[in-house]
Amino acid sequence: KQWYQRRVRGLISDVNHEKLLSKITNGKDPGYCGSTREDTAKILQWVQYSYKIRDSKIPMERYADELNCYLAQRTFMSGNSLTVADVAVATAIHSYLKSLLITPEIQWELSHLVRWFNLVQSSHSWNLVRVNFFRKSLYL
Repeated sequence: KQWYQRRVRGLISDVNHEKLLSKITNGKDPGYCGSTREDTAKILQWVQYSYKIRDSKIPMERYADELNCYLAQRTFMSGNSLTVADVAVATAIHSYLKSLLITPEIQWELSHLVRWFNLVQSSHSWNLVRVNFFRKSLYL
């Protein structure tokens, strides 16, 4: 059911970004792939980054920290709405967050990542098991 995985494998080296992302979503929602060529290129970079996360031998904590810093001033990975990039990266870190013993301290340290991940997993595009975080406000 991870629709993007089935379509992205083998297509990463495709040079035409619009064509690639159109193949991923079957052209159903053009905004999901970015509204400009620049957005589309950024989305493709994040999809490629998601494969780097999945295939890397680098500890997942490093990626979590990088993503947390990146998301400190952003709501989405690229642009102003949910895109393929968000779903790809969230899927890549899902098992890490699911296996992590989420304490209030860890949730505080990764607050931007947690906020973004909750946003992605509450979208209609999410079909993996939900990761539960603390609901209590951390900003008292």
